[in-house]
Parts: sequence; structure tokens; C-alpha cells
Amino acid sequence: MTFKTAALSIVSLASVSLLVACSQRTQPVQQPVAQQQVQQPAQQNTNTANAGSNQNQAAPVQNQPVAQPTNIDGTYTGQDDGDRITLVVTGTTGTWTELESDGDQKVKQVTFDAANQRMIIGDDVKIYTVNGNQIIVDDMDRDPSDQIVLTK
Repeated sequence: MTFKTAALSIVSLASVSLLVACSQRTQPVQQPVAQQQVQQPAQQNTNTANAGSNQNQAAPVQNQPVAQPTNIDGTYTGQDDGDRITLVVTGTTGTWTELESDGDQKVKQVTFDAANQRMIIGDDVKIYTVNGNQIIVDDMDRDPSDQIVLTK
């Protein structure tokens, strides 16, 4: 074997070794959120002292609507850009009354979809959440400046 051939063989071997070493250092692929959630309860229950109390607790799933109470019947009031809002809820329907500062009054029918946290006010689809004695109404883009808080 000549010097050139030996040098070329050594350089080739070094290149292959470097490629193998670099390929083994790749980052692990991130699991989708759903798979991470499934594995979390098993990781949380590794402590045998607390295993009995934690076995049936599942981790909450992110980006999924939180189930809203189904009995939100009542009268809620609040303000929206100077207008006085009154929401009267009975079951999954209700009325939305806007009393404007100039005395004009608009009444719209409301329908609730608790499973999807949606409410339809007239022709407008909104997102709502229930927090104790409050209903918080958001636009679909959840812009905080458009949020309306109604209190029972």
C-alpha cells in the first residue's frame, strides 16, 4: 500500500467515524401533546407511598375546552363599551339585552353549546366560560379588549 492510499484510507475512516458519531447525537423527536399526556399519569405514580391515592388521576389534556356547568340559569349583568348588558339564561337558551347610553334597547336570542363553550348571540358566535357566578364572553379570537364579564 502506498502512502497516498494509506492516507486516503485513514481520512475516509475518520470521516465515516465522524458521521456515525454525529448521527447518534440527534435530538429526540418531541411527542405530540396527546402522547405526552398519556404517559404522565404513569410517571406521576412512581412513588409507592402515594400510589394508592394517585392511580386514578389523569393529567388534564391541553387545548381542549373545559366542560362548562350545564345549569347556568339566572340573570347576569355587565357593561360593554358603555352599553348595559343583561343576559337571562334558561336551560340552553336565553336573551341578550343591550341598553345603549342613548336609551336604545336591542334584544337578541341566545343559544348555548356547553360542550364546545360556544354561545350564539343573534348571529354572532362567541366563546364563553363560567367562573363561579360570572359568565365571561369572548370573541373567537379571544382579544382581551373585547371580553365582556357578566355577573349573576
